[in-house]
Amino acid sequence: MGGHEKYVTQYRAMFVLNCKVKTDQILRQGKRKSRKPKGRMSSEKSRENVENDVVFRPVCCSVCSTEVGVFDEDEVYHFFNVIPSNS
Repeated sequence: MGGHEKYVTQYRAMFVLNCKVKTDQILRQGKRKSRKPKGRMSSEKSRENVENDVVFRPVCCSVCSTEVGVFDEDEVYHFFNVIPSNS
C-alpha cells in the first residue's frame, strides 16, 4: 500500500485482500470547488456538475462488513483510518 503524503492513516492500493466493493452504491466528489449559487440551479447546470464529479464506490471488509475506504474510476482503492498489516 502506498501512504498518503498528507494524511497518515490513508493508503492507496491497486491489489487488496479481504475487501468487497459495493457495486450498488455510488459516492460522488466534485472535481473542483465552486461557490454555491444563490437561488435555484437549472437542471442543465446540475447535470453538468454530476458529469464532472469523480465517482467512487464504497469498499467494505469482506469479513466484518466495516466500510474501510472507496474504489475509484481508475480502479485504485483508497483506505481511510486504517493501519498497515503484513498478514
